[in-house]
Amino acid sequence: MLRLLLALSLLLAPGPGAGAPASIRCTPTAVELPGRGLVRAAHPIARALEAAGPGTVIYLDPGTYEPFTIGMGNGAPNDARTHGGTRAAPIIVDGGGVVRIRGKTDAIAIDQRVPNRYITFKDITILAGERSGVIFFRQSSGRVHEGYAFEDCDILGGFNHATGRGRRSKWGLSGHSVSNLRFLGTVEPARVEGIEKEHAFYIQNPRGAVLLQNIRATGLGRTFCQFTARSKEGPPGRGQITIRDCDVSDCGLAAGDDHKGGSAFTFAGGLEGVILLENNVYHAGSRKDLLHLTRRGEPYGTGALVAWAEERGRENGVLVLRDNRFYFAPGCGDRPVVSIGGCRKVRIVGENVFRAGNRWPALALDPVRDNGTLVSSPNGAVELDARTELQGSPNEQRKALLTVRGKPMRPEEFRAKQARRKEGRESPGND
Repeated sequence: MLRLLLALSLLLAPGPGAGAPASIRCTPTAVELPGRGLVRAAHPIARALEAAGPGTVIYLDPGTYEPFTIGMGNGAPNDARTHGGTRAAPIIVDGGGVVRIRGKTDAIAIDQRVPNRYITFKDITILAGERSGVIFFRQSSGRVHEGYAFEDCDILGGFNHATGRGRRSKWGLSGHSVSNLRFLGTVEPARVEGIEKEHAFYIQNPRGAVLLQNIRATGLGRTFCQFTARSKEGPPGRGQITIRDCDVSDCGLAAGDDHKGGSAFTFAGGLEGVILLENNVYHAGSRKDLLHLTRRGEPYGTGALVAWAEERGRENGVLVLRDNRFYFAPGCGDRPVVSIGGCRKVRIVGENVFRAGNRWPALALDPVRDNGTLVSSPNGAVELDARTELQGSPNEQRKALLTVRGKPMRPEEFRAKQARRKEGRESPGND
């Protein structure tokens, strides 16, 4: 009965039906609707989405477009009542590289009050509003934001942290209950720059795969990406998280956080699938005009990566770091370059390079607080490839490049202990 009612609601709801056009053209002030020619519209992209169906390509003429919403179902003139496309035939909104969508609160806001999925945005510059460039609203109904993609799109916040001036923004892309979300550069790196307050990508309680690939990001208030799955906000995170070929620099710059807004890549627990970081670069401290942005008495910069379980019982699944390069300039960084706890399995494989800029270790496994207690639940099995390089600044005095539960340890000693543990000759407590 429930399936019958759902099918009936989709049938009766407004939206594209059979015979949807192969293409629709928009200008910043008009839309070319089937059988009606060019019609003036204050929100042409919203009207085009309503006329589109699976496989339709919406071509945008050059210019600046007003912000719009999808699936709000509130009757607002800027809201698109569309069910979107399908996995095999998404609706495509193509800006041709010469289109901007200008945000006010948000540039693009998506809800599921009218169920919608599989829409791809291509070659568009998104000017973030005061809250976000793109936001997928929190879902308490169990609905999922499925199949959204952003190919060769940029999100520009327009805030200059060095001068403290520019447009206000909170997030680049914020997404709750997303599945099969893709944000990537295919021709050249996509850009996310100048976000004032918080994260370039803030992903909460994902319901399926997320891909961030070939992105160049810099000048961020908090992190490049923060993934969370808090119990009060929904079920545990599902699906593989893949972050590949991204070049990130100078995160954690927000004045509201005393310029200490978290590590560039943050995974805060409850993410039950595989988290794969491959061939990414993070570098901090090379821009002299930013070095004054730090808490009094603390060095510039935070950390490159942190994984932990924010809640007991909500550990992360498998964390894989492969061929990443994280660099801190001499004297920079106020915590370990890479800090990992709360993961059921950790694989640090390939030719990673983690370079610390001061006394902090390059890699901290199962980090501890000042009182010696674990910051998070302990990791399960940990693999540390001999090809991974842990480096430090030659001018800094340190106890170790690697710490395990707060104690210095040589990498080769750790690998020997892990081998003995695998053979059953040593218990985890001996570390």
